[in-house]
Amino acid sequence: MSSTVDVVVIGAGAAGLAAGHALSADGLTFVVLEADARIGGRAHTEIMPDGAPFDLGCHWMHSASLNPFVETADALGVHYERREGYGRSAFYQNDHWLDDAEVAAGTQAMKERETAVAAAWSQGMDKSVMETVERDGSWTEVLDYYDTLDSSSDVDQISIGDLVSYNDTEENWPVVDGYGTLVSQWAATVPVSLNTPATSVRWGNSGVTVETNKGQIQAKCAVIAVSTGVLASGDIQFFPELPIEKHSAIAALPLGNYNRIRLEIDRHLFPEDLAERVVVSRPGYSPMQISLGAYGFNCAIGIVAGRYADWLERAGTAASREAVIDALCHVFGNDLRTKVKSDRQSAWRGNPFVRGAYSTSVPGQFHQRAVLAQPVADRLFFCGEATSTDHFCTCHGARMTGERAVREIQITLTDQS
Repeated sequence: MSSTVDVVVIGAGAAGLAAGHALSADGLTFVVLEADARIGGRAHTEIMPDGAPFDLGCHWMHSASLNPFVETADALGVHYERREGYGRSAFYQNDHWLDDAEVAAGTQAMKERETAVAAAWSQGMDKSVMETVERDGSWTEVLDYYDTLDSSSDVDQISIGDLVSYNDTEENWPVVDGYGTLVSQWAATVPVSLNTPATSVRWGNSGVTVETNKGQIQAKCAVIAVSTGVLASGDIQFFPELPIEKHSAIAALPLGNYNRIRLEIDRHLFPEDLAERVVVSRPGYSPMQISLGAYGFNCAIGIVAGRYADWLERAGTAASREAVIDALCHVFGNDLRTKVKSDRQSAWRGNPFVRGAYSTSVPGQFHQRAVLAQPVADRLFFCGEATSTDHFCTCHGARMTGERAVREIQITLTDQS
């Protein structure tokens, strides 16, 4: 596949696909390389035996009024739900359902937590969430879990900069047909060379040379649209080495883990008036949010994140299945154990083309998102959710950064012509 193009794009997740879209519109010649056998990266939908779409990765169009995928979904006819927040949740703590007053106390604890984080950030502090928030309240463990879901890392690993800098409009709309479905349909016109890992990138005054398993590509510049997990792995060698500040930024923005575990189970086994999601919290176990009968399908979907997700993933699929079943049985009784049919689950840490869920800025290092986003020598242009300073950890944030990288390339190539 040896060729010469204006731009080579490495990675066909949302960021790389967005770059491909933008390059095509601009009339530049390009090639998009993807090591995996599919496009989409962390946007991946599978159709279950009962016909239900199941997102193994991203599922919600966050900050919907700012999210370009909303307009895309409308244009393509991909079904999603408009809602306030995430919808209704019920809380089962220890051995009882929490009443309205107890839930209100949790809401207040969350507000106090947000206030403490904002105050610390306003004073110039960039420290961990754990160091910043109250640690002894009855809601601390559940609120820690929520922060871990948002960042895919545990609270001692998260810079408070991530919490205060994310542009949250509190509009979170689930893609019923699957976010992965949406991304793949949007990107259907982008030519991608699948099963084509980039093994090395040589860059300098004369341009960029990318080595792949299918040959060599010469280009004026490259868009680096792979995760920080892949960048840190050394799977792609750079000659000369990337600058030390770029290596520091990659190390400061590691991927956490976040897995969705779907059980096939009759939704009518659960009370009709129960909230869509149940958060189960009990001593000795990590809290777990479980969606029941999502969109009318017969399923229960548990979500795990951070170190616990890593532990379950290493333990294997049976352990992940059992973790969700055990939480359900704790609430609804052991008879449910025999009612579970098939299961399907993500395993993002072990995915060699991603190596985790999404990026977290470690304490003291939030500024590294902007550093990672900076081009190198007007030859290498970096994008992906980790390079966003206000829409990180999201699919739309990745898309925005891919478009940004192409704008930077357009300026560079114009200046060089």
